[in-house]
Amino acid sequence: MLELPTAAQLVELVHHYLPANIWESEPGYGATPEYQRLKAARSEAAETGKERWKALLARLREEVPQCKVEDWTILISDNCWRVRLLLPDKVPVEGGGEEFRYAVGLVSIFAPVAATYTSFKQRIAEHRWRPSQTFYEPVPATREYEEVLVRLLREELGAPRLPNETLFTPVPDIQYGVALGEARLIDCLFTDDRW
Repeated sequence: MLELPTAAQLVELVHHYLPANIWESEPGYGATPEYQRLKAARSEAAETGKERWKALLARLREEVPQCKVEDWTILISDNCWRVRLLLPDKVPVEGGGEEFRYAVGLVSIFAPVAATYTSFKQRIAEHRWRPSQTFYEPVPATREYEEVLVRLLREELGAPRLPNETLFTPVPDIQYGVALGEARLIDCLFTDDRW
């Protein structure tokens, strides 16, 4: 079994790529050595990780053909590969509309670690949506799909899922998508844009 890095090790890793105590909007942020390493890591991931990522997506399509496998990787702004599994059944919403349910997987470009969560999104009219609900603890409706996702992230990419207590460890001196002082490891290692 792979040994997971500790929260302290991951916080130290994040500091290698994200500058401390400076806002992203401040002059000079883009010239920091950390930001230069971040850009290089994203570029390298896009070049060297694409084939392995495609192999993971193909395995997911084979193992859960009833789900729509959506690749939402955006390496120009995120620090992770991202896949969303749209579950086959849409659930009717009281008052009209339907709920779409997803199992979501993230794999960091900084270290072979993963995060997963469940997302419920309700469409209440043609172009009207309620804000999505995200769940980091197992949800019965998506559990079997999330288990497949966790297994394949480990098998195909060697990326075990981090426990929630690690994912939500504060990184108070980093501003990455959220306000300075509010960042968590999940924001920094993966993305703050989780829906």
